[in-house]
Amino acid sequence: MSIRPGRFLSIAIVSMWLGLLGLHISQNYARSETATLIDLSASSGPDEAELTQRGVFYRGERIGYIRERLTPLESGYRVEQSGEFTLKLLGRERQMKMEGSATTGPRGELRTFKFQITTSTRRSPFETTVLGRVNGNQLELTIRSSRSERTETRTLDEPILLPLNLYYSLASNGWTSGETYRVHLFDPMTLTEGEATIEVKDLEIVRWGGREEEAYRLQTTFAGLTTTAWVNDKGEVLQEETPLGWTLQKEAPGSGLQAREAGAAPDILFASAVPAIGFAGEASELQAVVLKLERFPDGFDAMVGGRQSLNEGNLHIERERAPYTGRDVLSEDELRRALRADAFIQSDDPEIRKQAEEVTQGLADVDKARALSDWVFENLEKSPTLSVPSAREVLDNRVGDCNEHAVLFAALARAVNLPTRLATGLAYTGGQFYYHTWPEVWVGKWLAVDPTFGQFPADPMHVRLLTGGLESQYEILKIIGRGATIEVLETR
Repeated sequence: MSIRPGRFLSIAIVSMWLGLLGLHISQNYARSETATLIDLSASSGPDEAELTQRGVFYRGERIGYIRERLTPLESGYRVEQSGEFTLKLLGRERQMKMEGSATTGPRGELRTFKFQITTSTRRSPFETTVLGRVNGNQLELTIRSSRSERTETRTLDEPILLPLNLYYSLASNGWTSGETYRVHLFDPMTLTEGEATIEVKDLEIVRWGGREEEAYRLQTTFAGLTTTAWVNDKGEVLQEETPLGWTLQKEAPGSGLQAREAGAAPDILFASAVPAIGFAGEASELQAVVLKLERFPDGFDAMVGGRQSLNEGNLHIERERAPYTGRDVLSEDELRRALRADAFIQSDDPEIRKQAEEVTQGLADVDKARALSDWVFENLEKSPTLSVPSAREVLDNRVGDCNEHAVLFAALARAVNLPTRLATGLAYTGGQFYYHTWPEVWVGKWLAVDPTFGQFPADPMHVRLLTGGLESQYEILKIIGRGATIEVLETR
């Protein structure tokens, strides 16, 4: 069976790219690890509400904009931000809107925030909203998606900062070439944290809107990727570049708000593919492969284990065989993580439980996994979707790509006590490897299944690089822009 590549790429690439555009898009919030909080009232930032705008470009073609406003309050600041993007996927245009707001204390510490992402599909829009409030050392979160709402409380070791405010805060003390800051980011899209390093480089001239302005070049490294931003002495970002082909450029507010030029931009799916060398056949019938991975970064811990092994530098992948079961035992911590409900895999939702029980009634564990994989494959429309995948929302809308298929399968499986995790990596179709997510279910060993492709078990041209939730998908971006290739040395 041939699967079109666009059927299995979504937020794993697109929104993570957006999230790395300088760390100042409203999906990311930070707490300082080494920098001392600085009183923003002493900064050279704006004295009154000031609207700024940046155009967003992909490989030189305009695809959207971001507008933001920083308003001084009696004790702190209010930050508001919105963006619209038109992205090309398999020749189709997809619209995405992102909105965020936050209030901070006088030293930039986060008090409240709201983040929302909305995308449109042929059937219905996907919408996810995350609300946050800091109460002492507690971060209180509310996550809303479709008909689902969950709450969560986390303990904070220190005050939370907003990256948008972080540049203003650091600039208030004056930029110094050679200085380095380290921060932890909280991402409301995946509800996870990660460390970023900001290095202050040289003072340079930036041209925008027919003007010239001095700005320091800052290099920020997050999730293995380094972005470059030019920031003036007020802490305002004038220009930003990523290794992924995305750039931001300051422009006059109102510029290009009606622009819809995604048709001229490269298709994101095809532009991010990894070429396959030495194979042009059908992967679904293969039982084993030997692959040579070139120009891949280090650090993919899940590349070895289970059906994947390294031998003389080449990757060997063996497809699981019936009866599929093993005799290993998961640790208590692994079992807990593989069965728990979370904000996106709502395995404790009554409708999820009801559907899972209807599909699996009276079956053994392996047969349950097969029945659930078949049901998800047969009942979800295959369509490239820009969304933060929520199992409950997917169950309602019945449309999506690999992330939607994977999180719904995981929720259904966990609902009937089948430990399940998400694997992220590359899968082959149409002569190339594309970024992909699929589930692995525990049946005495990890068994790879693919409800997007309708495969049980998944073919050996699924190259697992990472396991975990949505937060792990940041790491996959390290491959993009390196000229990576996969040579197929042997098949059987």
